[in-house]
Amino acid sequence: MKRKVFSILFAAVMAVSLAACGGDGGSGNADTADGGAQPGQEAGNASGDSAGGEEQVLIVSINGDPTSFNPDAVTDDNAGTVADNLYSGLLALNNNEEIIPDLAESWEISEDGLTYTFHLRPGVKWHDGEAFTSEDVKFTYEMIIENEGYLAKDLSIVSSMECPDENTIVITLKEASAPFLASLAWYSNSILPKHLYEGVEDWTTCEAATTNPIGTGPFKYVESKSGVSITLERNWDYFGGQPILDKVIYVVSTDADTTYQAFLNGEIDYITDVPAANVSTLEADSAYKIGCLSAARRYQMCFNMNGTYTKDLAVRQAIAKAIDRQEISAKGTNGLQAPAYGFYPPFLDWAYNDQADIGSKDTAMAVQLLEDAGYTKDADGYYMHLTLEVFSGGTYADCGKVIKSQLDAVGIDVTIEELEEGAWVEKVFSGNYDLCILAGMQGPDPDNMTNRIGTGGGLNVSFYSNAEVDDLLAQARVTSDQEERGAMYKQIQQILSEDLPLVPLVEYAGYYACPSNITGLPYIDTSVDELAPGNFGRVSLNLD
Repeated sequence: MKRKVFSILFAAVMAVSLAACGGDGGSGNADTADGGAQPGQEAGNASGDSAGGEEQVLIVSINGDPTSFNPDAVTDDNAGTVADNLYSGLLALNNNEEIIPDLAESWEISEDGLTYTFHLRPGVKWHDGEAFTSEDVKFTYEMIIENEGYLAKDLSIVSSMECPDENTIVITLKEASAPFLASLAWYSNSILPKHLYEGVEDWTTCEAATTNPIGTGPFKYVESKSGVSITLERNWDYFGGQPILDKVIYVVSTDADTTYQAFLNGEIDYITDVPAANVSTLEADSAYKIGCLSAARRYQMCFNMNGTYTKDLAVRQAIAKAIDRQEISAKGTNGLQAPAYGFYPPFLDWAYNDQADIGSKDTAMAVQLLEDAGYTKDADGYYMHLTLEVFSGGTYADCGKVIKSQLDAVGIDVTIEELEEGAWVEKVFSGNYDLCILAGMQGPDPDNMTNRIGTGGGLNVSFYSNAEVDDLLAQARVTSDQEERGAMYKQIQQILSEDLPLVPLVEYAGYYACPSNITGLPYIDTSVDELAPGNFGRVSLNLD
């Protein structure tokens, strides 16, 4: 039934966008409605369709509707995915997690590390034709601070921002910050149009964040249909060069198996959650290309430190001793996601503490911890009943099932709640949960820990607060010597192994796939390293 529903939704999208689509193996193409040149394009050039040619339309799966088209206001991967094509940041990270220019084409840092001068690309336009200037950057960062957006903590170190001319912004810090550039390049960093956001009461529900998002990215917003699709069209004036694709259509599909079948049927061109059991099949098939996203990411199970049971250290210790990461890797991810050890991903040797860990599984010790803490079994034979919130898609639910079985063995009953990302965010961030599985990028700098375990951090879903940890994070942020910084982060990891606001599960490995005729997709074509991973400005369907 789910596949039938998906087909109906997909048919609705195709009727609007790809009415002339032929049986081309799922490249999502249609004849051009009119063969005339578009603004900024001469008829017949290599950057688009020629008269009588086929449209280049990329169909991409997305797990759910963005909660807002203002990516600076929400911690929502669905919003972030679309934002990579609608908006631009001052800086960006490429698929190698390297800092690259975006709206800023160059920058200098003063010798004392306090003053950053960014030189912006000249002649950039917003999608509505208005000129982009340094005032937009200054306004965006001020609005993030005022509204406590995701970057607010990173920007709290800013002392002043000045715009000496329309193509220059000078940012002065209160104190030196080793991760400052990385913060500006990473997440919820989109520059927003001052002329549309200035004076709005709510930056998540205003017209610019809902029905008329305007950016400077490679594609422009056309329309969205709740639960169905989001359509973008080529931005002929994109400062990074005219995109090859005419359109990008994000099709909402919340069921991983349904999405995968639609991909095999040629209804979707690009999926970012290949089911673990199908990875080897696609790798062996020359009709497809497959890539992997892994570095600096992992699954970790977070405890609600305010939860009825999970606020008790003995309960967290018991759960940690019940966990078998090898079994989670083998049964939950088909062996594709390796067991995770320690309290930070090991991609940075200088910051990774290999001595801080939860240790091996010990069921008897787990039970003893619960008994010593005074817990007794109820009529159903359980010490307690907990919920585990997981994302739909990927291997989250499969890992959750293994965890449920492991905790059942020590007398803890777990109910798995599989949620679309927006619902997961609403429930977990409100503290209405016991356990959850969280993944996501933990680089490019270990200061990312501040967001995850620092008091009030944007991704601190555990509501963890430790003054010593906060002090160490603050010291490490202003320390330039890498060895000294590393020692502080290692000490933090040791404290985490004792406090247990979370436990490591498996290292993330997300598999992306597309038909072999498509080129230019970061993570699949890893040579595309001058763009953010979600930027489709160099993607081509290679119709010839």
